[in-house]
Amino acid sequence: MKKSLFAIAAVSALAGVAQAQSSVTVYGIIDMGVIGGTDRATQGGAVNSAAGVIKTNGFGVASSGESTSRIGFKGTEDLGGGLSALFTYETAVDPTATTLITTTRQAFVGVKKNGIGALTIGTQNTVIYDAVLASSPNGVNNMGGDLINLSIKGNQGQAASSAGGSASTYGLSNSAGFNTRVSNSLVFKSDSFAGFTGRLLVTANNKNSTETNPGGAAAGVGGQANNSGYGAGLDYTWAKLNMTANFQQFTASSNANTISQAPVLYGVGTDGNTGSTVTAGTNVRDTGVYLAANYDFGILKAFYQYVNRKGTSVSAPLYYTKYTANQIGVNSYVTPVVQVFALASFGKFQPEGAFSTTNTVYTPGTTNLSGFQIGSNYWLSKRTNLYAIYGQMEQSNQSFVAAGTNPYAYNTNNYGVGVRHTF
Repeated sequence: MKKSLFAIAAVSALAGVAQAQSSVTVYGIIDMGVIGGTDRATQGGAVNSAAGVIKTNGFGVASSGESTSRIGFKGTEDLGGGLSALFTYETAVDPTATTLITTTRQAFVGVKKNGIGALTIGTQNTVIYDAVLASSPNGVNNMGGDLINLSIKGNQGQAASSAGGSASTYGLSNSAGFNTRVSNSLVFKSDSFAGFTGRLLVTANNKNSTETNPGGAAAGVGGQANNSGYGAGLDYTWAKLNMTANFQQFTASSNANTISQAPVLYGVGTDGNTGSTVTAGTNVRDTGVYLAANYDFGILKAFYQYVNRKGTSVSAPLYYTKYTANQIGVNSYVTPVVQVFALASFGKFQPEGAFSTTNTVYTPGTTNLSGFQIGSNYWLSKRTNLYAIYGQMEQSNQSFVAAGTNPYAYNTNNYGVGVRHTF
């Protein structure tokens, strides 16, 4: 009897140890506040004609001003010998909706070896997005003024969509300067070696089909429909200095493409909502570069960021859309509970221009962009804060290849006051 009791106790102890070696965590963010803004767009029109002006104001309760509201599950299992399994499932949520509205942000599983790194597969952040999250002065919020992470929350409607369209203004949704996430991706993140950390990403073809018999003009033209890409990032930390360099390229080609078809970039929006995430592009090679550095001076942390994104037509490489931006910023705790940040940025966007299928002549338009943002957090605890953020962006000197038209002009301001709770 005593042996049986001892055996039961031993099994229970081992079960407790096994359970302790595995963990599952539920986490998330709920962000609610009052968000508003004003958009003002001047329509181009014919030269010497009166240019129309569109002005839109918005104000109301909204979600995700500082951080996108979300809920996630992540876990690890100790496999022994420094090896562990891990998973993450994270979805965005909308607290303003009466029905369940979710969008998968991340969903991956993998293994990690201490001293080497982690290998994961699924829907994951791109190497540039991971780098931006770690190197932004404003925590990658959703207010205007940030030309690196161009995401605007609010209900003012983006007047630019009625005056040339958002594709003419910023062209690239999905955070404008970079593609944020990719599905069917394999990612390796190394442990730190002498201050260096590496990240590699490969995404496999989602569809690869061939038409051997087009069967007439109404059918497809044959060929393949592929979605593929890769990325690499390198981070370096020395004392209070952090630097990162990143490159990524994604290609989406369609078997129904012709040489005259415009390159539609990953995440291009046509509704003026630059913060929305839409489907991948068609017949485009989406190439991105991101460089950043920051230094902690003690009293404040100074930041520099640079992004370059170019979407090139697969069938006509001279046909492209390009976005570049530079940004500087600071972040500081003026008291133990009051955090302030500010940034200023300038950039240039080259929208799609006229294209000739006979001589492949392409002349892009140009648009100058500028912006700034200021904000503050008041920390009620380690997990709850009040925030106030104001941002402003301006588009100027926009030109197109169409003769006899005036350039468009556009500016917007965006502000939000709210509360954010993390769990």
